[in-house]
Amino acid sequence: MIAEIIILIFALIFLIISIFLFFRKGKWLIAGYNTMSKEEQKKYDEKKLCKAVGSLCIVCCIMLCIMAYLGYRVDTGLMNENDMLPFGLLFLIVIIITLIIISRYIKNKP
Repeated sequence: MIAEIIILIFALIFLIISIFLFFRKGKWLIAGYNTMSKEEQKKYDEKKLCKAVGSLCIVCCIMLCIMAYLGYRVDTGLMNENDMLPFGLLFLIVIIITLIIISRYIKNKP
């Protein structure tokens, strides 16, 4: 039960980060962007970058909530622990597809 609460706390953190990014207040949270020089930062569309990383955070938040729910089902005996493997693989595939879509979205010129 404690593990599910910790997972939900991380999901909440991802949700808060995504809200900051969607309102372009959290651009300093994007790894590497804050350390670039101003000239390098001008090469990127800041609005698009924040929207893309915020979308990734939303996907992570949703998947963490689903993971917490599935963990609760395992803890209460409603689901077998071995049934978690397909969900884990599905989550991995969703993250990879999301990263591919976001990287293509960021590379497109406005």
